Amino acid sequence: MQLVESLVAACAAYADRVAVIEGGDEYTFAQLDARSAAIAAALVEHGVRPGEVVGLLAPRGWWRCAAVLGIWRAGAAVNSLDPGLPQARTAHVLKVSETVLVLRAPGAAGPPVDAAELWLDELRVSDAGLCVPGPLGYVISTSGSTGVPKCVAVPSVVLADIVDWHRDGWTAQEVPCTAHAAAVGFDVGYQELVTAWSVGAALVVADDEQRRDPFLLSKLLHEHAVVRAFLPVTSLHALAIAVGATGHLLPALREVVVAGERLVVNHEVRALFAGLDAELVNQYGPSETHVVTEHRLRGDAADWPVHPALGGPAVGAELLREADGQLVPFGEGDEAELVVAGRCLAVGYLGDELLTAEKFRELPQADGTVKRVYRTGDLVRQEGGVLHFVGRADDQLKVRGYRVEPGEIEAVLSQVPGVRRAAVVGRSLAGSTTLRGYLVLDPEEAAGIDAALLRAACAAELPDYMVPARFLRVSELPLTTSGKVARRELDDTGSPID
Repeated sequence: MQLVESLVAACAAYADRVAVIEGGDEYTFAQLDARSAAIAAALVEHGVRPGEVVGLLAPRGWWRCAAVLGIWRAGAAVNSLDPGLPQARTAHVLKVSETVLVLRAPGAAGPPVDAAELWLDELRVSDAGLCVPGPLGYVISTSGSTGVPKCVAVPSVVLADIVDWHRDGWTAQEVPCTAHAAAVGFDVGYQELVTAWSVGAALVVADDEQRRDPFLLSKLLHEHAVVRAFLPVTSLHALAIAVGATGHLLPALREVVVAGERLVVNHEVRALFAGLDAELVNQYGPSETHVVTEHRLRGDAADWPVHPALGGPAVGAELLREADGQLVPFGEGDEAELVVAGRCLAVGYLGDELLTAEKFRELPQADGTVKRVYRTGDLVRQEGGVLHFVGRADDQLKVRGYRVEPGEIEAVLSQVPGVRRAAVVGRSLAGSTTLRGYLVLDPEEAAGIDAALLRAACAAELPDYMVPARFLRVSELPLTTSGKVARRELDDTGSPID
C-alpha cells in the first residue's frame, strides 16, 4: 500500500480519534479525511496533475496538516514555503521546482508569490473518495554552494518506508501522541505527520512561540501528555534546561528523536533523561535521503557518551564507501566518506541535471552490479560495529538543523558595494553553531559599511539562520596552496564590524 493510501485508510480506521490538537481545538481523523479530500478535489479541479508540485504557505496547524494530506491525495508533491523567507528566494524556489499552484492558509503571512493561489478556507468542493498516489512526496530547498538554493525532490516511497520503520520499531505501550514542532520547510515535519497518523496518534501543534521558548514547549508537552518528540539538538538542550529549572517532569514521554546536527549529550540532557522513562534516538540523514542511520540511547544516562554514534542503517538504507572505484561496506576501523544507496534516495535536484549527475552517481560493486548512490560529503568511521561522525569533506555547515553552504552567504556579501572578498565560517559552542563573516573591504568605502548594512543585505536574500551573527574585517583571506580560502586559519583576530 502506498503512502497516501495508508494514510487515508488510517483516517477511516481511526475516524473518531483526535488527529490534530491546535491550541484549544481538536480535530478528528474523520475531519482530516473530509477536509483533505475537499482540498484534493479542488486541486484536481484547478488542473493539478499527479507528479506536479504544489506550494503550501501555512504555519504549523490544522490547515497545514489537512493541506499536506490533500496535496498527496491529488497525487502532487508538497513544496513547503516558509512565510519568513525573502521574496526573491521564494520566487527562485517556485521557479526551479516548477510549482504549478500555491495554497495559502487563512491569515498566513508571507510575500506575494508569482503563481496562481488558492485560499484553503475558500475551497468548498468535496470528493471523499479521491486518493491518487503520486511519485513525489515533497520538495525541499537547501543551501547551495553556487549562491542559490537547491530544490531536492523526494519520492513518496521514502516517507512510506519511514512509516514502516517507526511502526515496526515502536515498543512502548502508549499510542505515540507526537509533538508537531518542526520548522516549516524542515523535512522532519513530514516525519512527524506520517508516523503519528499511520497509527492513529494525535499531533500536538506547537506554535512558533512555543517552539522557540523551551519553557512553553515543556508546558505543552506536559499538558498534552506527549509521548514522542522530534527535536533539533539545540531545542533538546534548551528543553533540558527548562525542565531542570521548573521541576516539571514529562512522565508521558517515551521517545525523543534528534536530528539535523551533531548530538551533544551534556549535563542537562543527562539530568533530563535520568527522570524519564524514555529513549534518546540519534538519527542522521541529509535532505537527499531523509533518515539513513539511527542510534538509540537507553539505560543510565550517566553512561551515555558526549558524542553518541550515528549508529547503523535505518529505513533500509545501505551505508557504503568507495574504494578503488568500487562500492564496499565499512569494516571495523574504516574511515571514509559515507555513500548511501537504497530506496531512500531523492530523485535529484529539480532544474539542475548537472548537479544531480554529480551527486547521484551509479557506481559498481565488486560483483559487477551497479548501484545508484548519493555521496554525502560526511566523513565517518566505523567503531564497535556502528558509524561515528568525523567531519565534513567540504565546507558545509549545519546551523539549527539546517544545511548551510558558506558559498551562498559569501555570494550575497560579495555583492555589497565595498566588499572585495568574503568568507563565512561556523563557530561551535555547546553543540550549537553560529556563523561569522570575514570581509576584505575596499579602503575607500569601508567607512560606509557597518553590521546593520551587512545583515540587511543578507536578510534580503537569505533565511534568518543563514545571516551571520558577527562580522569581522581582515586585511586578506588566508589561502591554501591550491588557492582556496583556508577557513580553518580564520580566527577572531580581525577587527569587529559594528
